[in-house]
Amino acid sequence: MRLARLLAVIPAALAAVPAAAQLAPPEPLNCVIEPRTLARVGSPDQGIIAEIKVERGDVVAAGQVLAVLDARIEQLTANLTGLQAGTDVEVRANRARAAYQRIAAQRARELNERKVMSDKNRDEALVEAEIAKLDVEAAETRQAVATAEYELAKARLDRRTIRSPIDGVVTEIRMAPGEFVHEQAPLLTVARIDELHVEVFVPIQNYGAIRLGQRATVQPVEPVGGRYPASVVAVDKVFDAASGTFGVRLRMTNPDLALPAGIRCKVGFAPGS
Repeated sequence: MRLARLLAVIPAALAAVPAAAQLAPPEPLNCVIEPRTLARVGSPDQGIIAEIKVERGDVVAAGQVLAVLDARIEQLTANLTGLQAGTDVEVRANRARAAYQRIAAQRARELNERKVMSDKNRDEALVEAEIAKLDVEAAETRQAVATAEYELAKARLDRRTIRSPIDGVVTEIRMAPGEFVHEQAPLLTVARIDELHVEVFVPIQNYGAIRLGQRATVQPVEPVGGRYPASVVAVDKVFDAASGTFGVRLRMTNPDLALPAGIRCKVGFAPGS
């Protein structure tokens, strides 16, 4: 009787325990340390490479110039449109003429009221004043267009300069000065390694034992070695049926860039973290 009662209580007790708590974390697993981001940098424009300003292994900052394309034509265009946008002589001349025509129109109106000027001459003076006013608006519009063309020319010139999209390390340079580059041709590669991703494939029987935010310890292989803290940032929801595993990604900091990427490692997960 007591045995029957005990067997009846066990399932209820197990149901009250969260599923993840019933699963122990797996033994240390093989993993690979990879860059947080790998940017294959291309050119937003096509043209001849004039200069590459970095070498493989250089540490670069986001926005730093990596290479420049030949930009003589774009520079000349920017200079020309800058001159056109930077002068307001036409606008000032038309404003002066409009001011004179306003005075002339007012005088013609007064003379017409005193019967000294005919209606025809008065009307001509009023029309000239209105035309002068429209000439000012047209000149201001042309100057605004010139300013917009200058901004466009500067933007086209800026596209001839290739900048790093991220903080990182230059890992590969694929082209050299004098070569032709286009939008679909990667020029160089920059890897972000101030934070690293650790990729590990976990047997599916351990699914549920690893959760987002869970802490882990990563041990790179020799000659790097050492033990480094990391945390889980992604757990795959789709399994790999062929290998019977699912993917887990961890993230660990590397502020002084002491750890290299592209190295094998072992990772052990902390229980219940």
